Parts: sequence; C-alpha cells; structure tokens
Amino acid sequence: MDEETGIFQEQTHEGVGSRLGGSFSGICFGLILFIGAFPLLWWNEGRAVDMYNAINEGRDIYVPIAGGDAISAANEGSLVYITGLAYPTENITDPDFGVEETNKIKLKRNVDMYQWEENSKSEKKKNIGGSTTTTTTYSYSKGWHTFLIDSSTFKKSGYDNPTYMPYLSQDFLSDVVLGDFTVPDNMIDSMASYSDAFDTAFDTNTIPSSNTLVQSMQEIADNTGFYFSTTTPNPFNATIGDTRVKYETAGGGDVSILAKQSGNTFEPYFTDPESDASLYRLEVGIVSAEQMFLNAEAENKALTWILRVLGIAIMSSGIGLTMQPLAVAADIIPCFGSCVSGAISFVATLIGTVLSFVVIGIAWVASRPTFLYGSLGALAAVLGLVSYIVVCSKKNKTQEPEIFVK
Repeated sequence: MDEETGIFQEQTHEGVGSRLGGSFSGICFGLILFIGAFPLLWWNEGRAVDMYNAINEGRDIYVPIAGGDAISAANEGSLVYITGLAYPTENITDPDFGVEETNKIKLKRNVDMYQWEENSKSEKKKNIGGSTTTTTTYSYSKGWHTFLIDSSTFKKSGYDNPTYMPYLSQDFLSDVVLGDFTVPDNMIDSMASYSDAFDTAFDTNTIPSSNTLVQSMQEIADNTGFYFSTTTPNPFNATIGDTRVKYETAGGGDVSILAKQSGNTFEPYFTDPESDASLYRLEVGIVSAEQMFLNAEAENKALTWILRVLGIAIMSSGIGLTMQPLAVAADIIPCFGSCVSGAISFVATLIGTVLSFVVIGIAWVASRPTFLYGSLGALAAVLGLVSYIVVCSKKNKTQEPEIFVK
C-alpha cells in the first residue's frame, strides 16, 4: 500500500486572451480528429467484411488433423485444425538471476522498485471576464512501481528516486510442441495464464555474481522470488530503492489450433492475398472447429462495434474542439459559458453520431458489392416497372373511343 506524505499547492492564472488563443489552436487538432474519423470508420467496415468472409471460407476448406498424426506434406499451406496436448521440451532459465523452471511453458519475471510518486489534482475556477484560476495540489507518496519514475521533474525537491532500474520485467518461453508440430511463440503467449511460482525453491546462491543488484545491495529469497535492499532487507519496512523480483509460471495443457500449416509449425492463413484478414487461433482446451469459428465471429463483431464507437467519439471530439472558441468567449459570464459548453457538447455528439452512421452505412454497402449490385438491380427493376405502368396508362388514355350523344 502506498504511503502518502507531503502536500504542495500551486496557483496559475490564465487570461481570456490566452484561453482564446489556445482554443483557436485546438481547432487545428479538432479538424485532424474530425477528418481522421472518416478513414477509420470506412476501414473498419471493410475489415469486418474481410474477416467475415475469411471465417466463412475457412469453414469450408479447413483440414482436420489428429494431434498424434505425423506431419503430412499434402497439408502444406492449408488451413488446418488440430487439437492435443501442448507441452514444453526444455527447461526455462532466467540467466540474470539463475532461476530455472522445469515442465513449464512460460516463466514471467516481475520487477518493481519502491519509489516516490508525484500525484496532482487540479481545480479550475472560472472568473468574471473569461479568465480562469487553476489550483493544483501536489502530493507525494511511496509505493511499488514496475517502471522508473524520474523524480527530477517533481514540482518539489526532496523526494529523490534512484536514477535507473538495472533489470525490468521480462517473459521467458520454452519450446512447446503439439505432436510433431512446434507451437510458435506468439501462440504460446495466448496459452494458460500465469500463477505464482510457489513450488519453486528460490536460493540467493544461484544469482550470478555479475548481477548488478547483488553487487550493490543485500538480498533475501522467499517463495515468490528475491528482495533487494541497501539496508537490511525487510519487505514489511521498505525503503526507497528497494527492489522486488518475483516470478510466475504457466504450464502446458490441451489446446486447439486453427492456422496455416507451414513446415512443422503454424502461420496466419490468408483466404484473400489482398486482405489483411487471417485465421490464426489458439484456444485453451479441446474446442471444436465450429466453436472456434463462432468465437472468431463474436470477436469480429465486438471489435467492429468497439472501433465504431471509437470513430464516433473521435469525430464528436473533433467537432467539439472546432466549436470551443464559442465556449471560451461565452465564459465572460461564467454561468452562461457553462451552458454554452454543455450545448456544444450535445450538438457535437449529435452531429458526430449522425455523420458517423452515414459513413458507416455507405461503407457497409460499399464493402458488400453483391448487396450493392443486387440493390441497384432491384431499384432499376422497380423504376422500370413504374415507367412501364406509366407509359401503358398514357397509351390507354389516348386510345379510348370518343362517345357522341345525339
């Protein structure tokens, strides 16, 4: 848990002229966001269709193979579906600390350092006339962090951190096989999740003498890894600069793979060379091929909507930034400025949403040429039928006999 200490406050004043200048600068950024949303939304619809087509084509062409079968040259380059036990063929070693794991497919080293952290919280007050006063409160706390915090940028001195971390977190992978196939590293990453390496006996004597932490600090070992300190190591009374090195491992197990057979390993399978959509999946457990395709469809739909919402947010934000000078000008009367800001947010969101769905709709149709051509053909047929009915109606009127009454 972080230990908090020290508070420092700073006030800044920004005049209405400076705020207007900043808001006009924001127009350029807003235009970039607004324009950039269009290709994002258009690309996303094409991506979704390409992936949909790849999944459907994959259903028709995949080749099922048993995990215990020998590699068949006849399947080279084909989309294959294989299930079975994936297991490591070698021990995993972290040479920096002399840690070695057996019967594991993944070893994760987690390194964090006890450091000072600067936290800030700002409150902005609008003044009559359009200026603002911002009060920023800085506080300083001690805690564990996996990255180096540069204390030279702190607003207040006296909270000094070490200037470097000699070791960072890192993943180590074993060679993993499934039958006669070698499982690629990027597939291993999606296998079983990590768990604490409690069954490992850590010993400080295994750490090489060349280790930088050993050379400059004292160390102890526990059931999760090592603890280093410039004073007597005590995890319950940490001092700035103390470093923890903890480990997690993951074992093998049954997996299901859907990918292109390439020699004795797997690669992404592209159904269309001109598309970026590919089939390259590993799922934990024995999962049927159909279920893997269904999972791929669900992920594709979810990603499509995530990118749609992102595109709408980017476009709406861009529109809002281009209208920001109006809000700043209205802030001459603070309460009126708040109302204008709320109205701008509403209008920007409304316009951004409508425009985004127009782009999505056009891109959706354009990405489906069969649907587009079919719709155009149906429209042409309807227009032709209407024209035929109109022409026939006029011709019948001209051919009606005249009736004379005597």
